[in-house]
Amino acid sequence: MRQVAISGSGGKLRAAWLQEGRLREYRTESEGTEVHAGDFFSGRVADVLPGIQSAFVDIGSGQNAYLYVDDAVPRSGAAGKPNISERVQVGEKVIVQVSKEATEMKAPKVTTRVSLQGRYLVYLPLEAGVSVSRKITDGTVRQHLIETLTAWLSPGEGAIVRTEAADAAQGRLSEELAYLKKRWKDTQARAEKLPHPGFVSRDLTMLESVIRDLLAQGVEEVLVEHGPTFQAAKEVMQIFAGEGMDKLRLYQGTEPLFAHLGIEAQLQYALQRQVPLKSGGHLVIDRTEAMTVIDVNTGAFTGKGGQQREQAITQANLEAAAEIALQLRLRDIGGIIIIDFIDMKEAANKERVLAALKRELARDPVPSTVLGITALGLVEMTRKRVRASLAERLTEPCDACDGCGRVWSVDELQHQLWQEVSSLAKGQEAEAVLLELPERLYRVMSEMDGDQLKKWPARLFLRSSSERGADQYRILYAGRQEEAARLYGKQS
Repeated sequence: MRQVAISGSGGKLRAAWLQEGRLREYRTESEGTEVHAGDFFSGRVADVLPGIQSAFVDIGSGQNAYLYVDDAVPRSGAAGKPNISERVQVGEKVIVQVSKEATEMKAPKVTTRVSLQGRYLVYLPLEAGVSVSRKITDGTVRQHLIETLTAWLSPGEGAIVRTEAADAAQGRLSEELAYLKKRWKDTQARAEKLPHPGFVSRDLTMLESVIRDLLAQGVEEVLVEHGPTFQAAKEVMQIFAGEGMDKLRLYQGTEPLFAHLGIEAQLQYALQRQVPLKSGGHLVIDRTEAMTVIDVNTGAFTGKGGQQREQAITQANLEAAAEIALQLRLRDIGGIIIIDFIDMKEAANKERVLAALKRELARDPVPSTVLGITALGLVEMTRKRVRASLAERLTEPCDACDGCGRVWSVDELQHQLWQEVSSLAKGQEAEAVLLELPERLYRVMSEMDGDQLKKWPARLFLRSSSERGADQYRILYAGRQEEAARLYGKQS
């Protein structure tokens, strides 16, 4: 069964895609000011560097964004070899869209070739022309779509026709294009009013993106926790996936949704270096600043040598290829990736493993390219980097080991605590909890104002402990508020 689980509890929107109970994709979106892929910003060009054909744009986020020459729309009448100095000027005000989110090591990447995503169309307000998805193979349908869209677009505008548009009514296409055009005009108007660089709007909220992307992959159930989030999901589905309204469910269990579905536990495993394989082997995933390296180990396999050994190794590699594709998507690993499969002697078996890897990667909506096997027997590939990796989103460098290790981020640790307190409040009707927190978490939670505290499912009594590990906390008591207050006063 394919499921989407969405939770808006704790002030952070989270979504997970599961297939037969196995977590395959995980996304988050904070209520704060994080820079997300697809966001529109009003920016000001801070620096132009012709030597690397790039510019840096102040978008008001505290970190200048990177703009490469190919991502800047040419000025009218410009011809010849692209030159960044001709496309943007220092001090110029520009509307940019985030194409890649920032990582711990790199600034966000932006483009002036903006696009607005719909279910059937991608609207390109600054680039002329109509292109049609390659998956629409009927020549007559392709030509009809090109002619129809061209007639609806003004000079200088363009569109990309998605695969689903082949079966959509013409009226739906017209309505969506009008909707996308209006969104662009609203974005321009808001950007014009901003006196300084800053956030303007979001192309798609995470909720819209998740519902549009994952329902298209044949999801059979959408479970939503948190009443306001359920209403928002309902409105989004009416726009993007009206035919799937019967799949929407409001989760009302006493146990938090992500704990109920085992998502929290699977996230713990998704951050581990070693990934077990059913055959008895395992993967070892190591991330460096330049690339990600994946090693495949057989473990204990049955095979006494010769052809039997070759077959056992090939089967282990085929299993590893499927697991690698899943882990790349789940962990949001992008950039250069090197895979060291177990050495195979026969060229045909090597091709089988490469074909299996490509086939599994094709299921991933984020594009990747397998370049082949090197002379050392290593598989080279790349995967487009769109978001920060799962590890970067959920953890942060550990101060105790000079950044060599990682611990849960304060934000994620606070969310885990929220889940436990919520479970105690619902399952045991706890009015209050007495908590012993590591110092870094205590600093953040002790500064919460009254409105933030009221959102918690139970009254909080907080104590700091220098003996707690950086990502360890302890619930000392959960129950009546009077007793929690007494214990808190006694131990203070």
